[in-house]
Amino acid sequence: MAPAGKKSEKLNRRGAVLIVSLIFVLIFSALAVSMATMSGTNVQLASNQHEANSALSAAQSGIECGKYIISTISLGETGLNYITLAQANQVWTDLCVHLQTTALDGQTVSSASTFTDAIGSGDEIITPAIDFGTNNGDFELRFYRYDSYPYKIKVQSRGTDGQANRNIRLDMEITKDRSVLDYAIAGRGRMWLAGNSTIHGNVYSAWDNPAVSPFNMTSGSAVMGTINTVLTQAQIDAQPYQMETLDINGNPVDANGNPLGSNYQDRYYSPGDEVQAYHEGINYGQPAQPVPGTDISDYDTDIYLTGLTDIAPCPSPDIEVEYFPHEVNDYSSPSASWSRLLNRHVYENQTFTNAKLPNNRNALFRNCTFEEVLYVDCAKSTSSYYNNVRFEDCTFNGVIVTDTPSSLKWQNNALYFTGQATFDNTSSIQEATILAPHFNVDLGNTNPVQTNNNVIKGAVVGGIVDVRGNAQIQGTIISMCDTTAWPSGYVTNIGATLGDGGNETTVLGDVGVISITPDAGQMLPSGILSPIVIKPLLYTYAEGM
Repeated sequence: MAPAGKKSEKLNRRGAVLIVSLIFVLIFSALAVSMATMSGTNVQLASNQHEANSALSAAQSGIECGKYIISTISLGETGLNYITLAQANQVWTDLCVHLQTTALDGQTVSSASTFTDAIGSGDEIITPAIDFGTNNGDFELRFYRYDSYPYKIKVQSRGTDGQANRNIRLDMEITKDRSVLDYAIAGRGRMWLAGNSTIHGNVYSAWDNPAVSPFNMTSGSAVMGTINTVLTQAQIDAQPYQMETLDINGNPVDANGNPLGSNYQDRYYSPGDEVQAYHEGINYGQPAQPVPGTDISDYDTDIYLTGLTDIAPCPSPDIEVEYFPHEVNDYSSPSASWSRLLNRHVYENQTFTNAKLPNNRNALFRNCTFEEVLYVDCAKSTSSYYNNVRFEDCTFNGVIVTDTPSSLKWQNNALYFTGQATFDNTSSIQEATILAPHFNVDLGNTNPVQTNNNVIKGAVVGGIVDVRGNAQIQGTIISMCDTTAWPSGYVTNIGATLGDGGNETTVLGDVGVISITPDAGQMLPSGILSPIVIKPLLYTYAEGM
């Protein structure tokens, strides 16, 4: 028989085990309840997150819908370089009417109303909730503007799904279409790039004759952007020339024959490539519809005639005979049998402010200075009255504007810059330096010493624009003449070598360094008719609860 003390000890242990077992049961029960609770919470969190994401997607869809609505409104046009208050108000009215007549998702949009919030008062129009396509998802659009800034339309998209909602805001500007300024060079004809010329942006040509390459670019030049043509790759592949070397899949290759990545320096150029210059890709099949500013119907420069004084004719002894084009360094000798004889009125060492040059002066300005506007007159519809003007060693503190001849007569209507041209536009017109539709613009040395003190700012417009020598341009060159009727000539020449360039490029002084940098933030000059648009300002995109 065991001692009494041993039996009591066994009984005590049995009680302890029972207590420990109960504790474990309680712990595991608590864990089970906790896990069940967490599982339910996670399900709820997942549901909430799903609703939040769905609400954000609905809001984003609403913003895209708002941008689409904006893009489908038919607005007016303007030839000014700004939008008037009356035009801005009309745009708002047109937007409201468009929203009401469109009837998004078949729903009626109420009329515009006024509002006041912490920022100010203004006008607004709000759409009903539009089904996003999910069980409970929808979005509501609010277009509004403040009285203090009527040129900016704000769009708010409120997306919802269940209890979740998300808001996205985006500002849009009422402005005029200035898409041509997105390019460094834009035109309707062929383009040659030669010499030490660097284009800091994209180039565009609407040349649509596939039998002749729209671009010819030498290896010493560079396009720090894309090259854009309306011709399709198939159209060019059918020709004896090639723009660039492509593999069997139509992709550019590197020197090893591998697909070219983003390191464009590795691009392979074959001897037959029309484009030998560094570039960041060729975009084929671009829209053929001319961008605003590349058709003579876009131009009406009469707005610049107000307040101008006619330049008086010079005395007969001050008339010099020249030819255009001429022999090298000899303006008095023709370079061809078809060179045009010009009786030039000569003006020397004078300053002209807001001046108009009457037609048929064919002036020669030597060492003259021009302030504000110089308007060069000619005939709009005939070649009987024209102006072939040569500027030698002149300073331009303003803008040169011409009349708008209906067609290009390159020997008749021309702006020819020789010697050293100095540009420092301090005038009230900053959007352009030269506005000369259907004129032959031959821009010579503007900067024999590369500095920042002599820069052409704003648009340079001509029927055909040639740039030789040294030049710095902060703006867009627009060669607006449709030259498809002359497939063998009439080329926009940027830069030169002794064996390549425009008709007047024959001497060493025509070879230099050229830099062209577009300014897309600039306004399109007055005198160029373009549509009024509502432009989304993508940098204003903001999300919120």
